[in-house]
Amino acid sequence: RESGSSRMLTEMLDAQHRNLDLTGANNAESMPQAADLLSAAPNVYVAGFRSCYPIAFTLHYVYRLFRPTVHLIRGDAGTLEMELRALTAKDAVVVVSFAPYSQESIRVADAAREAGCRVVALTDSTVAPIALHADCTLLFSIDSPSFFPSITAGVAVAEALVEQLLAKKGKGAIKALELAEGQLHQTGAYVPARRG
Repeated sequence: RESGSSRMLTEMLDAQHRNLDLTGANNAESMPQAADLLSAAPNVYVAGFRSCYPIAFTLHYVYRLFRPTVHLIRGDAGTLEMELRALTAKDAVVVVSFAPYSQESIRVADAAREAGCRVVALTDSTVAPIALHADCTLLFSIDSPSFFPSITAGVAVAEALVEQLLAKKGKGAIKALELAEGQLHQTGAYVPARRG
């Protein structure tokens, strides 16, 4: 007989599979559009707050491995407005948020629009506040049997977007990625692989 713990795990994993399936179906057309928009910008800014921060950080971290002009908007110690002053009309901004939507994410989206930036919204609904005036919206499902919304599909969207961006940049990006990985190994960021 299945234990309560085992049943909970099965329910959680089933929900994640459904989220990923829905997310894949919802972004087939918008994913290449988002990649084009970000590739064309001289600077890309990424923002996500509270439970959306891991999604934004994943996008920023992996994208920055092959593109140095990717910046994470953090708003540490009340510096959000100061960071937003850097936005220019040629830049692109990726904002991540799902219900209940954070005030900071809306402030970033509004500031980006006022600066004339292109905006990509990663969110749970086409009528989310950050999606209403976005140039492109990527949707992810947050359903979960738990009290907490799921960010699994959001991280998958971030990873899929970076994969498309890497493919668009071609050999130059792969070379930059190899260089970054090599530097991380040289500086001791990773535990050396055991030999033999």
